Amino acid sequence: MDISNLLQSGNLNLALLKLRELVEQNPSKENYQLLGRVLLELGRDDEAIDAFIKGEDYVSASKLLALKDPDLTLNLLKNREGKEVRIIRAMLLLRKERYDEALKEIENLEDRDPLVLKVKGISEYFMGRFYEALQDLSRAIFSYPLDADLFYFRALTRISLGDEQNAEKDLDIAINLNPYYAEAYLNKGILTGKKGRYSRGYQVVHQKHQSQAQLQGGIH
Repeated sequence: MDISNLLQSGNLNLALLKLRELVEQNPSKENYQLLGRVLLELGRDDEAIDAFIKGEDYVSASKLLALKDPDLTLNLLKNREGKEVRIIRAMLLLRKERYDEALKEIENLEDRDPLVLKVKGISEYFMGRFYEALQDLSRAIFSYPLDADLFYFRALTRISLGDEQNAEKDLDIAINLNPYYAEAYLNKGILTGKKGRYSRGYQVVHQKHQSQAQLQGGIH
C-alpha cells in the first residue's frame, strides 16, 4: 500500500514509517513537508516543526512555533515575504507590545482580513488612536464575530471614547464568547461599580476571580 492510500485510510503511524524511509532515500522539500503534516496530525509538534523547516515550509513551522518561542519564530521569518508570513510576524509583534512595528508589518495588506484588522485595531488602541481602533475592530467583528478579544478591545476603546454604555455591551459579549475572560469580568465590574451598582459590581469581580481559579485548575 502506498503512502497516499495509507493517509486516506487514516493509518498515520504506518504512513509515518513509510515516509521516514522515503525521506532517507529522497530528502526532498516535498517529502519533508508531507512528513511534517503527518507528524502534525499525530500531535508530534516538535518533530513536525523540524520537518517543516527542512522542507522550507516556514509558515507551517511558524504556526506551531509561535506560542512556544515567539523570538525564534520572528528570527525564522526574518527577511521572508508573503501575506501569511507578514500576518504571523505582525501577531507576534503585537504580543510583544511592539505596536508601531506590527502596524508597519501589515501595511498595504488586504484590510478585509479579520486578522489584519485585529492587529490594526488592537495596535491603534494601545497607541491612543481610538477612532481608528473603533473602526477597524468593528470591521473585524463584522468579518469574524466569534472572537472575544475583538469585543474586549472594542469595549476598552469605547471606554476611552466615553461610550461606557456600549462598552458594557461589548464586555458582555466577550464574556459570553469566553466565560474565562478574567480581564473582561474585571472591566465589567469596574463599569458596574461606577454606575452605583456596587453589589452587582462586586458580584461581577467575584465571577472574575472564580473564572481565574477554574482556569488555573484546568491548567494544573
